[in-house]
Amino acid sequence: MKSVTFEKERLAGPGGLIAELLDGDVAARALFPPWSFTAALPGAAYPSPRPSPLEPDHLVTSDSDTSRRLARVLEGGGHVVTTGQQPQLFGGPLYVLYKALSAARLAGRIEAQTGQPGVAVFWVAGDDHDWAEVASVGFLDTDESYGRIDVQPPPELAGSSVGPSPLGDGIGQTVQDFLGGVTAGEADARWAELLQREYQPDRTFSQAFIGVLSEMTRGLPIAFLDATHPGVRRASISLIQEVLEDRQGVDEALRAGTEAVRGLGYRPQLGYVEGAIPVFREAGQGRHRLRGTSGAIQVAPDGTSLQVEEVVLELSGGGHFSPSAALRPVLESWLLPVSATVLGPGEMAYWAQLGPLFERLRVPMPVVEARDSWRIVERRVARLLEKTGVSAGILGGGLEEATAGLIERSRPRSVEEALLRLEEHADRGLSEMDGIVSRDLPGLRPAVGKGRAQVFAALASVRKAMDRMTRDRERAAIAQLERASTHLYPGGVPQERAIAIWAFLSRYGDDFLDAALKASATPIRGDGSSPGCGVAGESAGD
Repeated sequence: MKSVTFEKERLAGPGGLIAELLDGDVAARALFPPWSFTAALPGAAYPSPRPSPLEPDHLVTSDSDTSRRLARVLEGGGHVVTTGQQPQLFGGPLYVLYKALSAARLAGRIEAQTGQPGVAVFWVAGDDHDWAEVASVGFLDTDESYGRIDVQPPPELAGSSVGPSPLGDGIGQTVQDFLGGVTAGEADARWAELLQREYQPDRTFSQAFIGVLSEMTRGLPIAFLDATHPGVRRASISLIQEVLEDRQGVDEALRAGTEAVRGLGYRPQLGYVEGAIPVFREAGQGRHRLRGTSGAIQVAPDGTSLQVEEVVLELSGGGHFSPSAALRPVLESWLLPVSATVLGPGEMAYWAQLGPLFERLRVPMPVVEARDSWRIVERRVARLLEKTGVSAGILGGGLEEATAGLIERSRPRSVEEALLRLEEHADRGLSEMDGIVSRDLPGLRPAVGKGRAQVFAALASVRKAMDRMTRDRERAAIAQLERASTHLYPGGVPQERAIAIWAFLSRYGDDFLDAALKASATPIRGDGSSPGCGVAGESAGD
């Protein structure tokens, strides 16, 4: 697609840990098992397939071939690559799609290496209760201004899990407002109709999210798992029970993982709270994290406590319990034959704390691979960058820094050189004066120092005035730079984290998905054949 270019970006994350992990720092990678970060290497070792307690109908697939492959994998005949996200509004920002494509590509690579079926499983964390993060999405409107649109939870649902919550009566108007804001009538009709069909009042956040994302990835070997599905909850009971019965050992493992990260000088991504069990109990108006590593377990904010046997009985009887962010990765690998997982930067940072927890619960930690990160440069944005002479990468350092560079390059060379000569002459002359005064009249040195400060303050004032006049002269170029920055780094945030998938899908339709597939070289099958979208794929082993 000539209208859009996908430019590979370096994955950025919290602190220096992510950079050092991606750069292969030995100390940082020692937080993970030795087989981690080996997915891209020829002959990477993956665990032997094993059966799963889940049934195929616990997951959602978009085509019959993927359904058959999933069934074989769950029976113990293949490999799973996991990734995931909360059920974000309208499919979420661009990085959600990048995660799905990265996982599908890795599943194809593993299939090529092992000769056994590989399926990506996108874990939809419907038990998340952060409405502000999940039920909101950003976009650029028709005036190229960045805005967000969100869904406010009804008072009775505030604090409850987002995934199983109904979208509510106002969702139809929200869809119309969103489509009107991002498309100005340019949307591919099929995709607009899909959004309207999935986002209905009686649908849940998870159902709608899975509906749109599975259509975006149709034809790829990917299945979607809703963490709040009754079958998934039932299958999770045994591991959660083990955590409850071994809560002191689990607490020690979480503390050890946190201290290992801190011991290397990094800030732990997950906060460790002594005595907090990595399990939530869902009741009434929200979720409450269980507390108490010995004796009774506190199960409610009002201090209500139960003996561990009582909590296990409630769990077995259908009570709703869900894993914390620390336990979820272990649960994924316990429920599914996970050979590898695709992570974003924040996830990779907190996985660095989880080695002792995987070991304590006797669950092998899978191979870890970072997700793809892309910067989408539309033709109009490329033209803006060309006019200003600023690259998209430079804009990543911040608009202020890029603008300063533009002004520096735009200063009249003759004036700049004259000012530099004047600064050099002043510095040389004043230094000579200081030396003479120090020898012949030391009492005069303070006056010379004051004079030096005044001279260079005056020269700095001249430079500021020159920059101000240059800025005025380059006002059009700076405005173009600001427009480009709004597209690529709205609000100083990378585009992939701020802009909805739909902002591009609505303008370019299937062509956008084809370009994304081509950029990620996502194979649909282990033999390297490409998706049914006219995009040439690379060998799954590349």
